[in-house]
Amino acid sequence: MLELKFKYFFLILALFFVAFFVLNFLMLFYDNHLLFSSLSFCLLLFCLFFAFYFFYKFRAFFKNSVSFLKNIDKKNTNGLQNTVFAELNELNSALYGAKYEFAKKQKENKKQYKKINIKNMQFLNIISAISHELKNPLSVINLSLDILENEKIKNKALLDKIRKQCQKINMLSSKLNLVFNLKSKEIQRLEFDLYELCKNIIQEHNFNRVILQGQSSYVDADVFLIEQVIINLLNNALKYSKKEVILTVKDKELIVKDFGIGIAKEHIKLVSKKFYKIDSSSENSFGIGLFLVKKILLLHGSHLQISSKLGEFSEFSFRL
Repeated sequence: MLELKFKYFFLILALFFVAFFVLNFLMLFYDNHLLFSSLSFCLLLFCLFFAFYFFYKFRAFFKNSVSFLKNIDKKNTNGLQNTVFAELNELNSALYGAKYEFAKKQKENKKQYKKINIKNMQFLNIISAISHELKNPLSVINLSLDILENEKIKNKALLDKIRKQCQKINMLSSKLNLVFNLKSKEIQRLEFDLYELCKNIIQEHNFNRVILQGQSSYVDADVFLIEQVIINLLNNALKYSKKEVILTVKDKELIVKDFGIGIAKEHIKLVSKKFYKIDSSSENSFGIGLFLVKKILLLHGSHLQISSKLGEFSEFSFRL
């Protein structure tokens, strides 16, 4: 509203000034100077009167506005200040409380983390010590078996049984060392053909029931560690499969499919956990294989995918 009044005031004032200058200009061409002078003087007086009138009204409006604002300030300042300060104090208290709780939780987490680290180190030391201590008696047993085999002993089956158990303990010792020292192992990446690696593994380990499918697929990874992954997956598949095991390599993806007992849905999330066994009655499993696979794949930025149908098949796959 005030802005509109200003516009009208300046418009009317401008029109009066234009009229005043037009009259003065016409005086140059006409002889009746007295008439034009009178008109000009009247216009000038009217302009001055209009300006003073508007100034008076405008001054009264501002006085009322200032008075209104002063009254508001006197009435509400104290209440407003009290409300604002109360809210700020409440917010400050809440922030301080949250900060205290966060610091407390952080301190507790640090303590817990230290405890877990100490426990892990102790566990690693125990496992390493056990693994190391197993090697000496195993060496003695293996040497004794070699001597006994050279002599004329009728019960060869018993010797074979002892040797197989020694091999199992050796395998357990190697796997334990690999699992618990894998964290500190540096990955030595290089480019190699995953299909060719699978072909070599099948030949070297006499995996006669494994059918290799697919084509050449070059990947960038640690050859030794990926070899351990494939061996573990194939051993696991052959252990439970009634028929052949299908090994497929294509587009940097490896799939191992067996046609065995399958895995129940509630067990799929558990099979890659440490020391977990799908078949608890199996004596030829330590429950380390799939955990080792998972850990190696994580180091390569990959993960193990498992799909299965109970009593029909299980499929393990990963992509590099």
